[in-house]
Amino acid sequence: MDTLLDIRNLNVDFRTPRGRVHALRDVSFKVPKGKIVGLVGESGSGKSTVIWSITQLLAGNGVIEGGEALFNGRDVLKYGESELRDFRGEELSIVFQDPMTSQSPVLSYSQQMTDILYRRKGASDSDKRRSAVDMMRRVGIPDPESRILQYPHQFSGGMRQRAGIAMALLMDPLLLVADEPTTALDVTMEAQIIHLIRELQTEMQATILLVSHNLGLIAELCDEVVVMYAGEVVEHGDVREIFYNAAHPYTKALLQCDPARELIRTRSLPTIPGDVPDLHAKPKGCVFAARCPQAFEACREDRPGDHATGADGHKARCHLLDDGIARGAPTPQSVQAATPKDTGPKAGNAAGSLLDVERLRVRFRTMGGITARLKKVEDPFVDAVLDASLSLKSGQTLGLVGESGSGKTTLGRAILGLVAAHSGSAKFEGQELLDLSPGAFMPLRRHMSMMFQDPIGSLSPRQTIRSLITEPFEIHGLKDRSLEEEASRLCDMVSLPRNFLSRYPHELSGGQARRVGVARALSLNPKLIIADEPTAGLDVSVQGEILNLMSDLQRDHGLAYLIISHNLPVVRHVSDLLAIMYLGRLVERGNCEAIFEQPSHPYTEALVRGVPKPDPDQRRTLVSIEGEVPSLTNRPSGCEFHTRCKYATERCKTELPLETTLSDGRIVTCHHPLID
Repeated sequence: MDTLLDIRNLNVDFRTPRGRVHALRDVSFKVPKGKIVGLVGESGSGKSTVIWSITQLLAGNGVIEGGEALFNGRDVLKYGESELRDFRGEELSIVFQDPMTSQSPVLSYSQQMTDILYRRKGASDSDKRRSAVDMMRRVGIPDPESRILQYPHQFSGGMRQRAGIAMALLMDPLLLVADEPTTALDVTMEAQIIHLIRELQTEMQATILLVSHNLGLIAELCDEVVVMYAGEVVEHGDVREIFYNAAHPYTKALLQCDPARELIRTRSLPTIPGDVPDLHAKPKGCVFAARCPQAFEACREDRPGDHATGADGHKARCHLLDDGIARGAPTPQSVQAATPKDTGPKAGNAAGSLLDVERLRVRFRTMGGITARLKKVEDPFVDAVLDASLSLKSGQTLGLVGESGSGKTTLGRAILGLVAAHSGSAKFEGQELLDLSPGAFMPLRRHMSMMFQDPIGSLSPRQTIRSLITEPFEIHGLKDRSLEEEASRLCDMVSLPRNFLSRYPHELSGGQARRVGVARALSLNPKLIIADEPTAGLDVSVQGEILNLMSDLQRDHGLAYLIISHNLPVVRHVSDLLAIMYLGRLVERGNCEAIFEQPSHPYTEALVRGVPKPDPDQRRTLVSIEGEVPSLTNRPSGCEFHTRCKYATERCKTELPLETTLSDGRIVTCHHPLID
């Protein structure tokens, strides 16, 4: 048999107090042996529900209403408990999205991996440990003999994900399911994981089902692609057919929304108008009709079937491919997906600086004073931020980029006084911030806000949206205005329906929760907003909506943004200035477009070249940067990047480079800049 997994007409409902949610409807696709199949779509499209259905790990309110999932010819939906125990892990294994929640924090990797091998009854403990060490070495974990004794919190994010892949492969499964394996990783770790998965697939002839909304990842890895929308498969086919000859309007819109496809910097990113439909009621016609710019009457009345496009195996569920249906003009309410455009200069671009940071240093204690004396440690601190300098004017956007652990968030928090700075200077409109007491800092907080990385976790689950976005008025004692009017004004400002004011954070999607965070940050009309990963975990279309909203508000109110992110395509489109951070130091800063066009620091070059492109014909053959970020407790001598730099010389290993101003005005910290 050439097909390993054959899903046929799968239907899944979820029981809720408001009635049944029809999460999957007639889902059918195949996973051929030895291939990588990508399952792609927006949040809520049903990708993960497919996985939990075939493994029978659905939530308690989930009901499989019909269909088959044939694995090597046997329907796994009919398996009993004993058969499922043999199936899970041994025949099908999963690499989860967040390794910190899928790996036990209280067990060493040695214990976790030998526990997985319990099925090998005849193997001794030493044999199991040897197999675990070999697999850790196979996925690229250095010194596996000693690192297998460590715990998940002692591994970096990239290494934890490698360990998760190792555990998933221990039993040599027939099918490996990777659920958003790179979502939480920065660009260099993502590139390494992509390279690793591709190598393992080639070496082991593995069959992989890859679930992701990252189109670059899908293009880099997959042989075939299945596109899902609102619980249905709307298109499937060869990866090149999907990316070059997409047939369904949803697939086309999804590809258009990816900022990595736009190589020319724009101020406005394309989006898909509208929202994923409420699935409490089964759609009468095409599930995408309400958001489709080409919809006509039949799209709203009749459910389309699968139509071949002409290419082998490429099908799409769309009336536009049916020659037997007469088409009228698109209905008036149809809206074209927004096209990229430059909105021109922004308001408030003042001559003077709004924010000036000079040689800022932030230190964290690594051990207590008594412990340090007992261990004879003279300096029990690490420098999370070291000699960081940057400047930002009103109406400008500064993108702060670097790998996880580089100190980006710490720098942003230090500017706002949320962590204490050890030395240096941070001035807001000429006023020094670092010397202020909490009471003296309070009035300035009206003019500075922060958008936190986790849109749901940063909002109190016990407060309504109305309470959350009006709370800053109460904190600052502004009682001269109507909170009800302010709540309505802020909802309108961020394009959030007013009926959401009575909801709680858990009732919102990621994009809606992000809009609440924007509204809360804007409530007091600040001059500076520090946005920490404002698009993290969002679909490409929702990313565009949030960034377009931020850009419009900046243009209208002259806001200044410090955007902290590892999403380089997003940063390129929205930033005027760019600062690259490595081990707490800013290694390059200057005009954003100039840096992207021609990076000067080798680290910047590695970051820029490491972005996966949503183009199957531009797959990378080499990883742009190898290795892990060094520990802050053991900084390399000389240039701290020399351990990972392909241009390093003997001078780089011994001598710390000084800042150099290049001819185009950018500042770089490197002995051998790539441009003069």
